[in-house]
Amino acid sequence: MKNKIELLKVEFYTVDAGWIRYKLTAGKQSFEDRFSEVFDPMPDLKHWLEAISIGVQQTSFQYDNEGNEIKFDFERVSWDSETLIISDAYEDKNVFIKVNIKRQQIIKAFYHGLLNFARSDKFQSNQWEVEYLKERLCKNLNMDEDSLIQQLTQLDRKELGDLLFNADPTYTISYPDANDKNQEFAMFVQDTINGENRITSDKKRIETRVEWNIPSNYNFGTREKKQKFVINCINEKTNGYGGMKINDFRSSIIEKYLEKE
Repeated sequence: MKNKIELLKVEFYTVDAGWIRYKLTAGKQSFEDRFSEVFDPMPDLKHWLEAISIGVQQTSFQYDNEGNEIKFDFERVSWDSETLIISDAYEDKNVFIKVNIKRQQIIKAFYHGLLNFARSDKFQSNQWEVEYLKERLCKNLNMDEDSLIQQLTQLDRKELGDLLFNADPTYTISYPDANDKNQEFAMFVQDTINGENRITSDKKRIETRVEWNIPSNYNFGTREKKQKFVINCINEKTNGYGGMKINDFRSSIIEKYLEKE
């Protein structure tokens, strides 16, 4: 008797503080997990789907969710049978999902699932995607990158420092009245947990502006040196997250395959 072919459903449903959470369902089997931008799995997921698209008969995708390693295995068992196995990546692996499935359906479920999620109101790009200072500045100043570099190169040391800081304000936090470093750290943790409702009792909290490390002789440098320095500065990350831009997940290989099918 021929094994039943299941329909895979992939739902990406939330993004927060560098986590993208998703749920997979195939028949009566289901699995929920998260992707972490710290160990960004998106490039490998894209390559895995591309490998399936071009006809690779056995291919795996593995990622670290900041706690466990998860593995997706696709295998063509015979000319009319293909299997998807989702498990942890350890020696005595725990299998979460094992189903017979169509190659095209895996690709479509993951690929369209992620891109549709990215177009929805649920997706907040600043909670996942890497953002470079040049992108923020170009958007805020309404100019292209070349024009931005020219503008910034004309600024003196103080003007450049102020503009860069205002575009991406960064502060160090200290508690000078704390008894020791351990107490200071404990107070910082408590403030972080409390957020806007932070309470520091009778201990002062001081925020100190972190200045950009611009050479003291910057104003006397050549235009070429200033330009090189400016380019290095605007290529810094701004929002603290390093996840792949979802637009970069798009693949002509995958889309051509889905069009043919």
